[in-house]
Parts: sequence; structure tokens; C-alpha cells
Amino acid sequence: MDKKFALYIILGLVIGTIFGVSFGPALGDTLLGMIGGAIGGLFIGWFVAAIVQMEGNQPSASGDRSVISPIQSPVQDNSMKLFFMARHKWLLFAGGIIIALIVYFLLLRTSINAAVLWQSELIVISGLMLTMIGAFCLSIITLISAAISKNHTAGRKKLGEQMTILLIVILLLTTIILGSQWTAHTPPILGADGAPLPKSIASLEKVKLGGVDQWLIIRGQDVNKPVLLFLSGGPGASEAGRVLRFNSELEKHFVVVIWEQRGCGKSYPSINPKTDLTVEQYASDIIELTDILRKRFDEDKIYLVGHSWGTIIGVRAAQQRPDLFHAYVGAAQMVDVLETDKMIYDMVMNHSRATSDAKFAQTLEKQGPPPYFGKSPIQPYSTLFGREYQVFEVPNIKDETYRREGDAILLMLKQPEYGWLDRIYYLLGLMNTFNVVYPQLQEMDFRTDASRLDLPVYIVLGRHDMNNPSSIPEEYFSLLEAPHKQLIFFEDSGHGMIWEEAGLFHRLMIETILPETYR
Repeated sequence: MDKKFALYIILGLVIGTIFGVSFGPALGDTLLGMIGGAIGGLFIGWFVAAIVQMEGNQPSASGDRSVISPIQSPVQDNSMKLFFMARHKWLLFAGGIIIALIVYFLLLRTSINAAVLWQSELIVISGLMLTMIGAFCLSIITLISAAISKNHTAGRKKLGEQMTILLIVILLLTTIILGSQWTAHTPPILGADGAPLPKSIASLEKVKLGGVDQWLIIRGQDVNKPVLLFLSGGPGASEAGRVLRFNSELEKHFVVVIWEQRGCGKSYPSINPKTDLTVEQYASDIIELTDILRKRFDEDKIYLVGHSWGTIIGVRAAQQRPDLFHAYVGAAQMVDVLETDKMIYDMVMNHSRATSDAKFAQTLEKQGPPPYFGKSPIQPYSTLFGREYQVFEVPNIKDETYRREGDAILLMLKQPEYGWLDRIYYLLGLMNTFNVVYPQLQEMDFRTDASRLDLPVYIVLGRHDMNNPSSIPEEYFSLLEAPHKQLIFFEDSGHGMIWEEAGLFHRLMIETILPETYR
């Protein structure tokens, strides 16, 4: 391989990487943009180099076929045509696999057990990713070697083999990822005869809220039942997996709508513009979505249920438009984020010192008490909240099903509503959306900001919730003015009380809140 050939490829790699970094934020993530741009640029540079080489090897206008690149003979010509001819068996093999994958996604995938499905696909994707990374790195090494080596033929052949592998792997990965996105669905609600219930709804839908696309999971056994809009905790997270796994009983009595918030889960691409990632915009999205649901299901009002971060935007929406909701239900109701986080810091620090965990105590001392700002505040927050969960939450989980199956990440991997790109989005939302939104919450205090709500209010707390110690929401409840208000403690659960004691939550919604408020 000559230096000019290598130069074209390296130039394509550099330009592709620059474009990827430049346009990555518009796609939702700079790192993904950089990686995609680098791989794309490598291929573009390689194609351009091959085309230029091929043109340089064409005979002259006079018909003199001796005018050939001085660095290789006609037999050694590595034009695009010869490249594909030499590797047609590999490419045909890859094409056969792609056709098999298309058949798998169209005909077989939906019938495979979810637990087996995601594990098998994850193994395949991981293997392909490692192969792609290996082929990419070897291609870079080959290019660098070619720039200083005189053995052009060997370098050209080696690069061709590596690019073939890289091309095939990218095609396979693209097929799997796109196939998983196209076949993402929420399963139908079946009756005793195995057929979908006549008046049921099980729908995965995209709507435009605040000018950007966002996703809904809508499920209910009867479309004529009251509508319940669920607001996940976060910010940046989706708790759809937990609601689908532990709260399906609600589908018998409500049309349950799980909203994938902007910058979260399936709606992660709506993270831009990041200037719109504000509490005010989330509340506006809720109000806009509520109007859509009211018209769609012919209801004057709907139920609003928020968990953790979802209670912050839920209170704001209920405060602005109480006329839209039968009632507001705040599970793990947040009131003052900064005061809560400082309490958590003190609890974890005291525990670390009491148990002689000097190393973790030093970690906390180094990062100091909240609030945390900067480029990536999620790092110190995850250190603090992760230890709080391990020390104070996990030992008090009494429901074995939740202990065994309640992990949000594993549930996300299993749920058929997500393709593999959505799963990447989920993880990116946990980091990037959190980093933008959480620092904005440091000055809120509902004891002064939302001391009156003009609709029925039900606040649900877990007795063992140390992620949101009950003293603050209890104080808020005592100050709150509302037409009707009720404080309910779940005695055997923590921050995830609506899943840890799902049966108790269902009875509260169905036997108490529904008859008291549905008119």
C-alpha cells in the first residue's frame, strides 16, 4: 500500500471523527457521534482511495495499456471491482446471515421467551462489538504501518481483509439493532381464550410534545376505564419496566399510560435542545399530554401518579392545571431536594464512621456534602445514592419477588417495548439528562412553592425510605392545603413502595382513590 492510499484513508478517518464530534450532540451523545463518524470516515476514505487508485490505473486515451501506477502491476490492481470479486463469498455469506436475521425479526422473535431473548441477543451483539473494535484497531495499525513501510502489496491485502470483516460486522450489527427497533412492541392483553380482549388497548405510540417526539406505552383491558398517567422517577430514568412487571393489576381498572419523558428511555433523542430540559417544560409536556389523552379517551379528567422525581413535575402540573386531574398521587413525594440530599449524606457518613469504613468516609469527605455541580454531577450523586441504597434500602426489602426481579436495568433489558438502540438511550439518559436537570432542583421547596393544590392529593411514603426520609414530606403534608388530602404509609417498603408492596398500592388506587374521586 502506498503512502498516498493510506493518506486518503487517514484523512477520511480524521474528517469523519470531526464530523461525528460536531454532530454528536444533535444526535444525543458526542461519544456515539465520534465513534460512528470515525468508522464512517474510515470507510469513506478507503472507498475514495480505492476509486482514485482505480482511475489512476486506467489505460491512456491512446490505448496504451502500459500506463499503470508505478507502485503495482495490473495483477496487483486493488480496485473496488477486484476487491468485491475477491471477497464475494464472504459478502454472500454475510448477505445470507442478514436475510436470516430479517426472517428472525419478522417471524420468530416475538414468540421467544423474553429472558432467553435478551440474553442471547446481548451475547451476539457483544461478540460483534468486540470483533468490530478489534478490526477497527487493526485497521488503524495497518494504516500507520503502511505509511512507513515499503511492502505495499502485503499492507493492501491485510487492510482489505480487515475492512471486509469490519464491513460485515457493521452490516450485521445494523440489521440486529434496526430489527429490534422495528419489532419493539407492547404485548396484547389476552383473555382466557388466548385472544386479545375485545375492548383492550396495548399500544406503543409516538406523540409530539413541546415540539419534540416522545413515546407512550398505553395498556388497559377496557378503553372506557379512567385514564392513569404515570410519571417515572429520575431525572433521566424510565421506570416503565417496573410498572409493567409489578402493576399490571391496574390495567383491569384503568387505561395505564406510561410516559417516556423527554431525554429518557425511548424518548432520549428529544434531549435536544438541552435548554428545554427544565421542570417548567416537563410540566408543560404533562399538561399537553393530558389534553391529548382526554380527547383520545373522551375523559374530562385523568389520574396523575408520580414517583420520586415524577412527583416534582407532577406537583407542578397539578398546581398549574388542577382542573385536568381527578386526583394527584405522589409516591415517595419529593419536597426539598437539597435538604433531602444533605440528610442522606449525613446518614451515610455516620454509618461509614460507625462501621469503621474509613475508605468510604474519606471518599465522602473528599466530594463534600451536596449540592454537586460541574460537568458530571451524576458521579458524586451516584456514589452517595448507591451507598444509601445498599446500606439502608436493600436490607429492608421484604418482598422476595421485588428483591429478585425488581432491578430496573434488568427489567429494561427484558421489556419488549425497547429495541437495542432504546437500551443504549436508556443508559445515556441516566447520565446526560440527570446532569442537566438535577442541578436545577437545588432551590425548590414545596413547603413554600406549592403549599396549596386545588385537587384531591394522596401522598404515599415507604416507612423504610431513606432516599427520601419521611420527615420532610410529612411536614409538607401538614402544611398542604387541598380539598382533600391523605397521607399513607406502606410499612414494609422503602423508596420503591408501589412495587415492593404492589398489592397494597393497587388496593389504594382501586378501592380508595377511584371511588372517592372518579365522577
